[in-house]
Amino acid sequence: MSRKVIRKAVLLAGIVIGISSNSAHADTQITIGVPPVPEFVLPMIAIEKGYFKKHGMEAKIQITQGGVAAALQSGSLQFGALGTPALIQATDSGLDLVVTAGGAIASVTDKNYGIVTRAGSGIETPADFADKKVAISQIGDFFQIMAREWFRLKGVDWHKIKFVESPFPQQPDLLKAGTVDAVVTTSPFLARSQAAGVGDKTFYIAADLPDRLPPFLYASTREWAEANRETAAGFKAALAEALEYEKADLKGSLEIFSHFVKMPPEILSKLSISKLDTNVSPEQIQLWVDMMKKQDMLREFKSTETLFLK
Repeated sequence: MSRKVIRKAVLLAGIVIGISSNSAHADTQITIGVPPVPEFVLPMIAIEKGYFKKHGMEAKIQITQGGVAAALQSGSLQFGALGTPALIQATDSGLDLVVTAGGAIASVTDKNYGIVTRAGSGIETPADFADKKVAISQIGDFFQIMAREWFRLKGVDWHKIKFVESPFPQQPDLLKAGTVDAVVTTSPFLARSQAAGVGDKTFYIAADLPDRLPPFLYASTREWAEANRETAAGFKAALAEALEYEKADLKGSLEIFSHFVKMPPEILSKLSISKLDTNVSPEQIQLWVDMMKKQDMLREFKSTETLFLK
């Protein structure tokens, strides 16, 4: 066999091996669990724009309404969006989860959420909330934790406030009916709660809370992430690319969001997206740990460093 023929054979073999390797890499299947909320648009963008494929993944979205930690443990999800307090509590309860990417970042200047009082409630100052009924989307979620911390900072004993659970869309109706005295709410429901004849005073509590709080992040089980380190790194890299797209084209990002959640155009046009950030540090997560310890929500939580792969 001539050298020329041998060289062609070697070259062809290298191409075949390269194609096979790339195909195997691209066949890494991942399912990502996210709620139907615009702030979780980055994985959707990464699918639509091919960023996951670029990093060797075939990804699909699973819309969730809770139970993400359990789904990660069972293996039905490889990545899932979790409220940062939920991740902390899950690990405090014995689940071995790790952070794979940051999700969003809160600022002291945020006015996209707050506590809205009922018209005629008589609440003028934080002290007036004592013995009042306040609706929260979910007992124990990060909005309630932030509200209780805000009350503590204002010298109000939050134990004297009756928190009741109510989904965001129903809260304006509860205010209007006089069923509750105030609601802890966020956009786009904030504006409905502030409408004339429904809401009265709004307390924008972010101004008094720690800056750069990460309300949610993306997580996986430690076992899966350690066994798939390259995929875990690629997941974060793909979200970072999606974030650049979201910054450059909000309208396009919301349109992608609507593809996945089937959002009606009239509602889509009113949506916005809070500041997103794919990076998160142990120090930022510690801000939540400190608040949760003050509220007796943790038992034996270890260092926030343990929430990250070494």
